Amino acid sequence: MADNKNFSYPYNFVSLGKKEDVKREKREKGEYSGKIKCSLKNLTPLFIGNKTDKKEEKTLTLKVEGTEKYIIPASTLKGEIRNIIEVLTTSCIKNVEEERLDHREVAGSRTNVFGIIKKFPTTNDDGIIIEANKVKVNRNKVLFNYEPGFYPIIVANNSLVKDYIRKGKLKPNYKKGEDDPNAINSIDEFNKIQQGGTLNATLWVSSFIPNKRYEKLLIPVISDEKDYENSDEKDYEKHFSFSKADYDDLLYLIKQRKEAEEKKPPKDRENFYIDELKEGDTIIFEVDEKGKIKNFSFSEIPRLRYKMSPLDLVPKEFHPCTTENLCFACRMFGTTGDNSENKSKEKKEEKTVAMISKVFISDALLVNEKNGNMEDKVTLNPLGEPHPSLASFYLEKGTYDNQTSQIRGRKFYWHHKDKIKAGTGYRSYLESIKNQGDNKNVVSTIHFLKPLQSFEFEISFKNLTDEELGILIYSLELEKDLLHKFGKAKAFGFGSCEVKILDCLLESSEKYNSFVKTYEKIDKEKYLKIVKEKYKLNTTERKEVNELKAILKSTNNLDFSETAFPIDFKRDRFGNIIGNKENSLNWFVNKKRDSNFKLPHILDYNKK
Repeated sequence: MADNKNFSYPYNFVSLGKKEDVKREKREKGEYSGKIKCSLKNLTPLFIGNKTDKKEEKTLTLKVEGTEKYIIPASTLKGEIRNIIEVLTTSCIKNVEEERLDHREVAGSRTNVFGIIKKFPTTNDDGIIIEANKVKVNRNKVLFNYEPGFYPIIVANNSLVKDYIRKGKLKPNYKKGEDDPNAINSIDEFNKIQQGGTLNATLWVSSFIPNKRYEKLLIPVISDEKDYENSDEKDYEKHFSFSKADYDDLLYLIKQRKEAEEKKPPKDRENFYIDELKEGDTIIFEVDEKGKIKNFSFSEIPRLRYKMSPLDLVPKEFHPCTTENLCFACRMFGTTGDNSENKSKEKKEEKTVAMISKVFISDALLVNEKNGNMEDKVTLNPLGEPHPSLASFYLEKGTYDNQTSQIRGRKFYWHHKDKIKAGTGYRSYLESIKNQGDNKNVVSTIHFLKPLQSFEFEISFKNLTDEELGILIYSLELEKDLLHKFGKAKAFGFGSCEVKILDCLLESSEKYNSFVKTYEKIDKEKYLKIVKEKYKLNTTERKEVNELKAILKSTNNLDFSETAFPIDFKRDRFGNIIGNKENSLNWFVNKKRDSNFKLPHILDYNKK
């Protein structure tokens, strides 16, 4: 395993660059139109996902000219090339999440307060929540007929209820398998607390969880300063106000939970019991040092929304282009404008534009006809999705709750140097990445292309400037020992590819004198020289360019020979190994205990 400081992780971030280097200008009509013919060779296995009925994914194929060929879609090629151009030209950053992310709280990290919703907020008025005491009720012996949900319960305003409230605050002290003596453990006890009832309480029955024995009865807090037996309900309710923004966050969490359930296979779904909140329903929250409500949830170890979205933490100079004044990349590739529903007041007053691209990329087609010897299969751990909520990786400092935090930059994947050996050498590498676990329900089986397959694609362009043409040429061929990454499973070393320019052709100056379009070959070095000088690509002056070259280099100081992700054993708080299960989840759990746990910067790996 790599050392604790510079651990090997499949991706990293190239810095955004200097704010003052972002140049937004009106699009200029250049004099260069033509096409660039390119070849592409995958030096490691290549996987372009395509779902099948067998819950497996295959590399895309296309019927062309009466044959079937593998393809790399134009969108895949364009995404990679544009990302590189954005770095080289200090352009805006696209595809940054505008919604605030959510995260799971750590057990024991918060002081939960229980409440009953008395009034919902409006645009002009705050809502009201009554603080409540929690009394445990035995699910198996008392609530066995109850479906998940909130149930209004009228309980007695007497010493029996007070005694249950007192016991509910005591630390549990009973043996495994026994009933909690501080809980309501019989139907008879449950009926007794309701006799002569005057207090509006709420019984909260949550979704089924295996081995969960107790649910919550929430009873309004009664002030010790009042005569308990004779108080009017209004005298002892402890109120908290909450805003429309707080309520919107609560609705967001409900929506997230519903969507999460819908993504599960039908047999694994739970009917989330909250369709629409109503007065009398219950909620969990925290109280800040000023006595204000924060962090609503439906769980004692909840998922919560951060205060800031990833886009909020991008310097405004790098925000996506929306007007006629465009960054370099948007002048080349166009922009869709700002279609966000969450525009700021200032943005709404701006005139937004959409602009077509000057660069058009074809699909990359396999040179030879498809045959069975080109393909192989492997079962991996789930490919998963990006997790930008991992602040220690995605942010330079702080969390998404801190306005002074800043995202680290543009995401790129490292090449796995041990896998760029092509030929039959990749088989030992497949053994290092395939799933070793017993759970066959959480794996991804993929059909991929073996290394050293040859593709060709073509880029046509219209009205480029000399700078734009030079940057396009540079981003395609790159420099010696620099490779592209295309497709999926990049974290496992897939998709390392070499692109070469076969022909760079400009439309002939005689095009208006003929009905047939003709082209002239050009010396690409002329245009490369222009951009290398202007954008200092042959120097070490620009940090972000140095980082880009380092992460695109075919060789590096990272070690992915045994596993794509760092792994560790489960450990106690003293660092001692517990059990024999080794996986990446254990590594993350152990690392999070370290306050200095951060993803190293790209150039940290080059330090001696």
